[in-house]
Amino acid sequence: MDLRVKEVVKAKGITLQDLCKRMDMSYINFNQKLSRKPNTEFIQQIADALEVSVFEIISSDGNTYHSYDEKGNWRGIVKK
Repeated sequence: MDLRVKEVVKAKGITLQDLCKRMDMSYINFNQKLSRKPNTEFIQQIADALEVSVFEIISSDGNTYHSYDEKGNWRGIVKK
């Protein structure tokens, strides 16, 4: 499963270092956990720290895309 952490962090206007501070972990530890196969608990922690749905940080497949409104609010995953 691929995650869109960098994209969502950028859309939120923060850095990965800011996210790590919100999660109370070092950037190195965060990167290590993210580069391995992250478990659902870790993915939920990321979503909670970003104040988004877990679905927003999970990459879509080739037949779908993440939809945002004109204000940048996530609307969901939509079929192409």
